[in-house]
Amino acid sequence: MKKETILTLFITGIAVAFTGCSDSSEKQIERTSKNKSPQSAVPNSFAEVTSKLDTNGDVFVYYSTEDVIATIEKYAETAGAQAVKSIEAGPMEDAMMESGMNIGKAMYEQSGIKDISGMGMSSIELESGMFRNKMVIHHDPEKSNGKLWSLLGSEPHEIDMLKFLPEDTALAFSHEINLKALLDWLPELIKAAGNPMLKQQFDQSIEMANAEMDLTDLVTSFDNEIGMFVTLDASQKMQLPPPAGEIPLLGFALMAKVKDDKISDLLFSILENTTGPEIEKKTVSGIEMLVVNEPVPMPIPFAPAVFRLGKFLVVANTEDLAKQIVATQNGSKKNLSSTEEFQRLAKDLELKANHFFFASEQVGSTMSPILKQAMNAGGLPEGFLGLDSNDSYNLQTLGVIRMDTDSIMVENHSQNGLFNSVIMQAGVIPASVGAGMILPALADARERAQSISSEQ
Repeated sequence: MKKETILTLFITGIAVAFTGCSDSSEKQIERTSKNKSPQSAVPNSFAEVTSKLDTNGDVFVYYSTEDVIATIEKYAETAGAQAVKSIEAGPMEDAMMESGMNIGKAMYEQSGIKDISGMGMSSIELESGMFRNKMVIHHDPEKSNGKLWSLLGSEPHEIDMLKFLPEDTALAFSHEINLKALLDWLPELIKAAGNPMLKQQFDQSIEMANAEMDLTDLVTSFDNEIGMFVTLDASQKMQLPPPAGEIPLLGFALMAKVKDDKISDLLFSILENTTGPEIEKKTVSGIEMLVVNEPVPMPIPFAPAVFRLGKFLVVANTEDLAKQIVATQNGSKKNLSSTEEFQRLAKDLELKANHFFFASEQVGSTMSPILKQAMNAGGLPEGFLGLDSNDSYNLQTLGVIRMDTDSIMVENHSQNGLFNSVIMQAGVIPASVGAGMILPALADARERAQSISSEQ
């Protein structure tokens, strides 16, 4: 075959190929154009919400709430009035119900709930068995006067409590709440009730509280952060009533961030003047503490130590845990953030936030019997919300809640998908676990007390 013929065939082939590609591209553009979503006739927050979510995962949801809220506003007042009419009550009961409805209406109007414009959720499996879950509650940044947007925190910040958490922390949570703003809001709500007697009773109660304990000063002294954590020391064992049995030694502590010594001074004064177990003031690890010397007869070690450490007022269940907290805070011992588990969960998770939650794999793997008992004790049936106590190691979670200028952002890294992890972070399961640990311990302590009483 001549070179000219080969060249002609080659050029013809390329031309056909390009022609075909061109035609295919044109058809693709035409199909894309036909499938393009129309622009919504009603403005919504789709772009603002979805820009904060993860695409290409297991869950991606947006819902505009403005119509729903408008509908609720439309019918709520009428439905409430009809409900009141249907109840036979005297003048005093009618006045109280009317006051309650007025307070509820004021709370709704002033809380900022009506300013919520949309919600979104997403869940994506970053790696096998590790999900990133997000939930966004959006509002117009120009409408940020609602109490909800300030009561639960202002700008996201470092979680100070992390510096105090020992290496063997199994469960921890920290929440920001502006008690001063809440106390300032209450008179507005009482006034909205339109009931002079109710307002007078409230004012008298505040006056009495201020006279007895300087309530307003104490609330002002609180620095808007409160939390709790639980440790599990695998090197030591403790025996709980069935079905829990033997588990790692449990410790727990409550922490509240304070601006000054007012709250701690009051607590110290109350404890020092309380009749009961012997309480000793002593210096432990260089920190002045009030320590209960006689442990309460419970399966869980309980001889509390109360102390001020940095900006936090701390109540630990034992002096040993108090020492551990001090050593962690001053750097003598490693903290939770140094562990491989925490670092894996924290990878690519922004920890500057207003609320924080952590649950270790230990919570499930060593405490599933407690979780099962807790759910039953709290009236939660087995399998509630899809949670299987026999497989509860899946509760491993690290999450935060951020109060942004235009939204509330819930984000966590978890071995669970969106729904279970958010329920966990919201505190349903931690509260159940706490109840499950405390209730059998109290029952055991009561039985011991009754036994001693019958012997006397």
